[in-house]
Amino acid sequence: MTELSTVSLSTTGITEYDGTGESRSGEMMVILSLICLSYIISFLGLIGNGIVLWFLGFKMKRNKFTVYILNLAMADFFHIFCFSVLQLDFLLLPKMIHFLYYPVMILSFGYFFMYNTGLFLLTAISLERCLSALYPLWYRCRRPKHQSTIVCGLLWVLSFLLTGIELYLCDFLNNFENCTYTMMIHIGVYTFLFLTPVMVFSSLTLFIKIQRSFQHGHSPKLYKVIVITVLIFLICALPVKVMQFIFSYQYLPIPRIVLSLSLLLSIINSTANPCIYFLVGSRSRQRSWRSIKVALQRVFKQEMEEEMTTTSSREETQV
Repeated sequence: MTELSTVSLSTTGITEYDGTGESRSGEMMVILSLICLSYIISFLGLIGNGIVLWFLGFKMKRNKFTVYILNLAMADFFHIFCFSVLQLDFLLLPKMIHFLYYPVMILSFGYFFMYNTGLFLLTAISLERCLSALYPLWYRCRRPKHQSTIVCGLLWVLSFLLTGIELYLCDFLNNFENCTYTMMIHIGVYTFLFLTPVMVFSSLTLFIKIQRSFQHGHSPKLYKVIVITVLIFLICALPVKVMQFIFSYQYLPIPRIVLSLSLLLSIINSTANPCIYFLVGSRSRQRSWRSIKVALQRVFKQEMEEEMTTTSSREETQV
């Protein structure tokens, strides 16, 4: 995967450096090292997100927040999968890439589709938890029962449509002007002026809530998970969006090392989430693979208790 275009990750548009063969050789060694490291991290990420999918999907009772986490783990899993397959065009298929244009385009679409879905889901998670912390009574009494499922479904559809529009305007039509406007609206407005500020504000609110709860000897683990997840996303995942925006706006060449590093960071972000759930939910002396289910249960323990309380109160009211 040697280029970050507006939607696709193909082999054109990368900066070719003028210099000696030694400089190119050194650059290639660094890139290959980053790719090898990315495959190791991708392997761990597939295992970690697969475990989360298995436990939340089949081994634990779902509640309003495990539905979000389940969908986020699914987006991270397929994000890593598409990335891993696309890396092969750099390692094995540089001369055959033009014959595999449509498979590469589909995988590139999948990569950004899952990336955007993860962004939307993480924003929804942080915002909803922020509202539950600020307005707990209103949140428990007025929140629709199947809101999480409905929101996740709408976010998947929205992400699919936005990514599809990018793909159609920027790659199939190859219309520079429409592509630029589309990316300015999607990345510039939605990502940097709306989604990211909402995510940051919600996380800061939860961080303050954590500090206050910590002073009283009780700090909800889910708050910690959301704050850490958002922080890692801002550090590791946003650089890809920044370069995607710059390239689509000016069609500036992107150095291969910078591209490889930013893509590696995006994979670290998708891989880190299962580790966060495990480390926050487990006790320091009982961290083993056997305690994964217990760790996940601790993370969502408060949510399960609140949901049981809300359900029982509703039943009493109906009676």
